[in-house]
Amino acid sequence: MSAEVVRDESPPPETAGALLYRAREAAGLTIDAVAQQLKLAPRQVRALEQDDYTHLPGRTFVRGFVRNYARVLHLDPKTVLDALPAGAAEPALEAPELQQTAPTMGELPITDHSRPTWTRWAIPLTLAAIVAAAAVYEWLRPIGEPPAAARKDAPAAVEQPAPPVKQERSGTSLPNPLAAPTATSAVAVSTPFPAPVTNANVPVASAAPSTGAAATAAEQSLVIEFRDYSWTEVRDRGGRVLLSKMNPGGTMQTLSGAPPLEIVIGNAADVSISYKGQPVDLVPYTRQNVARLTLP
Repeated sequence: MSAEVVRDESPPPETAGALLYRAREAAGLTIDAVAQQLKLAPRQVRALEQDDYTHLPGRTFVRGFVRNYARVLHLDPKTVLDALPAGAAEPALEAPELQQTAPTMGELPITDHSRPTWTRWAIPLTLAAIVAAAAVYEWLRPIGEPPAAARKDAPAAVEQPAPPVKQERSGTSLPNPLAAPTATSAVAVSTPFPAPVTNANVPVASAAPSTGAAATAAEQSLVIEFRDYSWTEVRDRGGRVLLSKMNPGGTMQTLSGAPPLEIVIGNAADVSISYKGQPVDLVPYTRQNVARLTLP
């Protein structure tokens, strides 16, 4: 009796690529969708499904790709890994051919470092410019009304009322703002504003007696009227301070000193002066409402 040869008619086992391909098609996924999940290039996914290991980077990387691919398709990773060909059957898994690949998001992620721009320095430079501008303004700002401490330390002018103008008919007396101060008395004479009404028929009493000599004929008369508060300083030819104080509105100062007279008037818009009986326009000498002038 001759022996019969039994042939194995069972189909060959599926390769790892065939298992992955069939599972992907059953899940309804595209190669691009799988590549995005695996962070691989579409051509690498296609090579895994076609068992084309010549374009893949060696056995270690292939096993990692296959394991992750099986997990995405909910396959048993061990079953798919066992379907990979042995080293002798697929030499490309042991000595892969290295080829230049096109850079993709999955293969070579590149970190884009932000470049510094001028905008990151805009805020510090702006703040520095504001501080510098404020410092320059304070340095160059014209002298206006001094602070309270300066006003407190400034020498106060001694005020002495002018001798009254006596009116014989009514028996009343009126203040005389035009009376010349004596040499030993203070040069600043404070009288209420507006100026008193004078009467040509009313005789003027003689000035009050003085212990010093009378003012010299070379001194000139200066009248300053204040409609509002104003810090005013007046110096004569010798540097003597004739007036240096805050003057309230509604008052008038009558000064006498040797010219030229150096004058600084704060809040100049509310101050008017007359020199040698003539009004003086302060507008040409005013900057930022502070008038600075010298009267000859």
